Amino acid sequence: MRCLLCANDKEKMAKAHIFPIGFFNKIETKGQVDTYRISGEKGRRLQKAIYDEEIVCHDCEHGILEPLDNYAIKILRDKQGVFETISHPDAKDTKLLVFNNIDKTKLRNFFASILWRISISKQLEVRSLSVGSFYEQKIREDLFNRGQVDYIDVLVFFLTDPMHNAFFLPYRKKIKPMDTARDSQSVNGWVLQFPNISITLSMDKRRHPNRVFSKLSPSLTKGNTELLVSTSIHPESEAYKFMAYETRNNKSMLNQMGISLQKSERSHA
Repeated sequence: MRCLLCANDKEKMAKAHIFPIGFFNKIETKGQVDTYRISGEKGRRLQKAIYDEEIVCHDCEHGILEPLDNYAIKILRDKQGVFETISHPDAKDTKLLVFNNIDKTKLRNFFASILWRISISKQLEVRSLSVGSFYEQKIREDLFNRGQVDYIDVLVFFLTDPMHNAFFLPYRKKIKPMDTARDSQSVNGWVLQFPNISITLSMDKRRHPNRVFSKLSPSLTKGNTELLVSTSIHPESEAYKFMAYETRNNKSMLNQMGISLQKSERSHA
């Protein structure tokens, strides 16, 4: 059988998870999760998420995909690297989580790998999902060659309401600009939702229209200097600390975020 990542013929393929099992290990059901579509339709209850034994070989699974999964689990599930937790200045019950020393290239590769996996897999839950042949090939080349993947960016929410402790299947989304003076067009994207984590992901040559670049004042950080933060993991954000939001529900947070934080970010974007 041919590995769809390295394109080599292999005698045996890996049992590759489409969505890393580690994201589900800390929930009470010990890895059993309900799956939902965006329509609200409930899917299969899965013992160990979704896996496919026909997409990658053992070398690619353990040498390329698994290290990306393990890194993302540490950052997103375990929140390793958080060194500042700041109450949002304008939004009740919302915190800004600021991470230090994040490998943004590795995170971009991880998110790209998830989209690639759902696109090439023929498993029941994801077989109707596709990023298209162009991005399937581009992501495959970038994963194999450790590319920059500069067409991927994200906005991450950690959701504390227990209702979000479920797994929703990814879905496409046109991401609308929050600030039309800065971004005039919607961009192509996806929404990925792991238990208590929601990621709005742009996959486009254009920038993520919900990106935020900001200077946090010492009065907020309790430090001696201003702190440069950004929700973006795009290569041009390397000088900024990665920032995510922690809130009960992200539905009303986007509008408030656009009003409160973009006041200071336009000069940095």
